Amino acid sequence: MSVQQKPSLGDPAMTQKRFRRFAVLGFLVAAVSAFIVIEMRPDDHVKKLAKALQSDDVETRYSAAKDLEDLGPNAELALVELAGALDDEATKVRYRAAKALSRMGPLAAPAVGPLAIALQDPERDVRYYAAKALYKIDNDAAPALETVIRVLENGEVDADVRRYLVKTLGEIGEDSEEAHKVVKNLLRDPDVRVREEVVEALQEFEPKE
Repeated sequence: MSVQQKPSLGDPAMTQKRFRRFAVLGFLVAAVSAFIVIEMRPDDHVKKLAKALQSDDVETRYSAAKDLEDLGPNAELALVELAGALDDEATKVRYRAAKALSRMGPLAAPAVGPLAIALQDPERDVRYYAAKALYKIDNDAAPALETVIRVLENGEVDADVRRYLVKTLGEIGEDSEEAHKVVKNLLRDPDVRVREEVVEALQEFEPKE
């Protein structure tokens, strides 16, 4: 009587069979993962992060602000919470909130008021991203006009902040004599990039034919 020999692990037929089995398993895992991603509701994720911004734990608030920053304009549903976070007691949370708003473009318009206040924050990075956010909001940043002018008049010490404030005035200060004056005074700014933006802003102020 002949004895049937079991295939060894090195048997080509056995190896091929195992490969097909793992390939099918990998396909199923990928399919399930794709299904989960499709079924996830992005709005629910943003709302969850918005709620986390109100946590008593500073690390939770920081992590939520950072995740919202990564979402850019898709974080719009957390706009109110991000604006509120500009007044957070933790510098790093205020910084991430300002940066998140700077990535939302014109959608951040409802946060113009808090962003204008943030221009006077003691932390440079908060002021920088608040100024950048106002510039990207474009014409809807007009309510911040007076604050932007005052911050420049009072001698904002950071060149990058001054640069974005000048860019902002180029968008919203066309009809303001005060804006024209404060921009012209920066023609002798020690930073060449600021002076370049001053020239651009003054061109924006010129009457359009």
